[in-house]
Amino acid sequence: MAQVGYDSLEGVLRLTSAGEREVDPFVVEVLTYHAALELEMDHLIARMLPRPDRLQVSGLGFKHKISLINAAWRGRPEDGDLLADALTRYNDLRNAVAHADQHRGVERIFSALSAAGTLINPDQAVNPTPYDVAVSICAFMGEDPGGRRLLRTLGELDDVINSRLPKAFKTSADDET
Repeated sequence: MAQVGYDSLEGVLRLTSAGEREVDPFVVEVLTYHAALELEMDHLIARMLPRPDRLQVSGLGFKHKISLINAAWRGRPEDGDLLADALTRYNDLRNAVAHADQHRGVERIFSALSAAGTLINPDQAVNPTPYDVAVSICAFMGEDPGGRRLLRTLGELDDVINSRLPKAFKTSADDET
């Protein structure tokens, strides 16, 4: 139909091949939390504007929303810049995992996102997951310091349950033999 020699049978075979690949849990996690963060950005934008019902956010892309949030930021300007940087890096990671041609730089991009996450949440885990960074970003958008305290407490609880307790039980089990 396009009159350019495109082979639709080859296209269908490429599509079929793509659908048969094994799902990468990391990719699913990045895409899931990127979409969730975008919804949270919509909620934040609605609170930042005097007449949010007049804004058609469905027509705005992720980058436009970042720019809008940074421009309407009422807190310290440098905090708005930190948030914009973290959101931009999350978007970079999303693009890298979503497009096979960029997949080779994922580790470097995720490392940069993790560093940006640490700037907005110094209590973030040393080796965070995409979820951990998304939670840090979401907590940073609010002005409730209790949210950050809750994140710190949950991180400490996670450390006790998933790291210290298993080590303690392994040690005590080893002592009994």
